[in-house]
Amino acid sequence: MGREWSGADGTWPDGREIDPLVASLRAATRALRFHLDTLPAVFHFDGPGDQFLAESAFPYARWRYGCADSLLGSGMGGTVVGALARSLFDDGLLWQWIAESSADRRPALLGSMLEERDRICGFLAEHEVSCPNLARWFVPLDGVTDLTGSTLAALSAPSLPAATELLDLFLASSPERSASSALIGGGVEDLLKAARGMLAMSGLRGAVMVLGHAGHGNLLGLQSTMATGGAPGHDLRADHEALFMHVAAVGATVTLLGVCAAVPECWPPEVEQAGFLGTVMRLTENVVAAASAVHGLGDPKPPVGAPPKVRGKARTRSLRPEALVARGDVLPDIGDASAVVAAVREYEGFVSSWVTSPWAHGDPKLASVLAYAGAHSTFATVMNAFDDHAAVTSVFAARMLLEEAARFTWLAQDLEDEEAFVQRSTRYFDEFRTRRKKTIALFTGNGVARAAATRLFRMPDSVVEGPETITKGRKPLPSIDEMLLLLGAPYPEPGWLPVAYSLLSQVTHSTPIGLAHMARYRDGTLSAHDISPEMLALALDVSCLGSARLLGMSGLILTQGSNEAQQYALGLEERAMKVHNTARLVHWLD
Repeated sequence: MGREWSGADGTWPDGREIDPLVASLRAATRALRFHLDTLPAVFHFDGPGDQFLAESAFPYARWRYGCADSLLGSGMGGTVVGALARSLFDDGLLWQWIAESSADRRPALLGSMLEERDRICGFLAEHEVSCPNLARWFVPLDGVTDLTGSTLAALSAPSLPAATELLDLFLASSPERSASSALIGGGVEDLLKAARGMLAMSGLRGAVMVLGHAGHGNLLGLQSTMATGGAPGHDLRADHEALFMHVAAVGATVTLLGVCAAVPECWPPEVEQAGFLGTVMRLTENVVAAASAVHGLGDPKPPVGAPPKVRGKARTRSLRPEALVARGDVLPDIGDASAVVAAVREYEGFVSSWVTSPWAHGDPKLASVLAYAGAHSTFATVMNAFDDHAAVTSVFAARMLLEEAARFTWLAQDLEDEEAFVQRSTRYFDEFRTRRKKTIALFTGNGVARAAATRLFRMPDSVVEGPETITKGRKPLPSIDEMLLLLGAPYPEPGWLPVAYSLLSQVTHSTPIGLAHMARYRDGTLSAHDISPEMLALALDVSCLGSARLLGMSGLILTQGSNEAQQYALGLEERAMKVHNTARLVHWLD
């Protein structure tokens, strides 16, 4: 993304002086990134669909790892790093699972593709949303392999386990750190076992929750940006940066090794495999060592008692007919998002036309400060990424903006009814107090000292923390679907936002549908890091919608409803709607 910064002269775009340990971490993450980038990608055209999806997995993981690394010290997108890291962690768990029995498990990629399509069809039906170009959403990539889902291989394919089940399976296996001398010289299976051990850290389940908070852009996730000397909502605190990049590096490495085992024919013959993978392992171990010195989570303690319960569930597949795309129904890749980009540029200009200091009208609530600053930071991440070889970052950031805007809209609705607002506020803050308490409990229950666990959530001295008491018999927040429907109320088809959220999630969860939208095949050339026009239009659309709502509402709260803030909020909504009216001619939702 943009200019590359090495930090060699002690400076980074965010202007902060960094600890030498953090500087060492960034040097290690960058070294691994540069080495991974030297591996050519190999794709076999006209092969089985699951082969192509498997061959796409590592280039996609490498891309996200590079995007996460490029955001370090950039002064924006701190929580997006956490979202990218969580997705790489999940990918690593998936590919080490597939590699254990690739002949039986690799075809499940096709089964997963059909199940995700069916789930999207369910959203369309439940929320009465039209989508005339559904075939494009389901088969955005044509001419490389058969991704229609209508083949016998796809229809008979098994299912992939859920992310929670993969985590349980991983924890139940009690991975151990290998000695450094064991990292080089073994076969792919030996290296894969050693790489899994690099994910072994005390309190891993709690660490995964921290990654999840960041990935959803919620209040706890935004607190990852509360760095001493940094800008709230923008910069990333050192211990969270270390945790994120530890997981991201190992996730990318395990994905590479799992793909090598699952589809060995994708290895480029001109690259000596043992030497390349040995260097990958050494560089990844360097990241792990540097990260551990910062986040302070040590090796896991020996398991006590029964192994963790695996939360699996039986799956029965009953597909809606719309989930299958006949060969004759595949639509060509002729979409063009340039008009959407022009409208978004106009919106971007208005975003920067007015700003307020969160402290100009007294001491603000932390949630309002983070909503306002975080929206600026995340929207800036979208705009700096989508046309700079980092479009995948924009999709992650767009989904976060949409989700947090839905929560904030639910929280701030009907402000005239003070009693109802107080009740919603109580539910809102109770939700995150509960998550914080649960995460700390997971850390302390898995070998992490309570002091170390609470340190991951400690605010800078300049922040006055609120009460930690949780209401007895508290009510959880509404589902994200319910809040998205409220956000979508002004639109002709309010249910288009739950559908949009599901489509964006295909990218953030690395599903086969998401993989296919992160590449384009035109004129006989496969561009592996090129986003489909439909996904780009959708990401830009909801980025404007979400940031308009967050910036407008938080600006009003911070300025106590000033006239300038009112005009700004109206201007944002007006221009975001203009973007939507342009984008819907490309993504065809609403």
